[in-house]
Amino acid sequence: ENNYRPKRITLFAADFLTSCVAGPIVEEYVKLKVLNWSVNLPRNFRWYSRVNSKKKKKRAAEAVPRGAGEPDVTNINSYVTHMLLASIGIKLADNVRRILMYTKADQTNKSFYALLRGIFPIHELCGTMTALGLAKRDVLGVNVPTWQLLLPAVVIHGMANFRGMKPIFKWNSATPWSEMQLSPLSMDDDSTLPQLANKGFAKLMWLIILSRVLGYCIKNYYLISRQAVKRATRYVGKQAAFSAELVATDVLKKTKDTKKDKKKK
Repeated sequence: ENNYRPKRITLFAADFLTSCVAGPIVEEYVKLKVLNWSVNLPRNFRWYSRVNSKKKKKRAAEAVPRGAGEPDVTNINSYVTHMLLASIGIKLADNVRRILMYTKADQTNKSFYALLRGIFPIHELCGTMTALGLAKRDVLGVNVPTWQLLLPAVVIHGMANFRGMKPIFKWNSATPWSEMQLSPLSMDDDSTLPQLANKGFAKLMWLIILSRVLGYCIKNYYLISRQAVKRATRYVGKQAAFSAELVATDVLKKTKDTKKDKKKK
């Protein structure tokens, strides 16, 4: 039809699906593929698909053969560092392009936004979560599908995009402050006290979420490292017992979380 204008809800839904769903999925998957293409990470297991008796494909793990005296992998530093390098590389390419687009005369704080854009840690946190899932799969032998591997990073990345961080495919950088979840430094803020309180509360909650994500990464890094050492020492040659230990640990963790939730209520 001539002069057709889509409704606001249609535009919002389309932008949400592309920026907060499709964009994060593509970016996090590209990070994973860049990691796989660039380096062969040390692993204890290789995963393959096999057809069971019901003619359904099922993923199975195969232990990587070791030479005489060759120890199993117990250090997951290479997973985290290489994924961080892949994340920072993608972030650097995107940031340089966007910084070069700060060309308007009224953009008087270009250096500040350029510096802050480099510090904003979304790509690094998301990459670390993916790396930890990858280490859990290839070092510990836990069956983690690709979608589950990327899901935590996609959720956090989608939340960041919803708050204003532009996905890679959006080239415009006319308002860099919105991407950093800040107010423009060159403009006076005439917000009332309730409005300032709402803005401050939203930013505080976002900071808490990022802090919890950082805590999640640190906690799981040490947990996976400790479990990898256990597998190579206490449970050497006892993969079934080690798998049972992992299941018991997960059940115990869920039980503790349930008890905490009940106490809060």
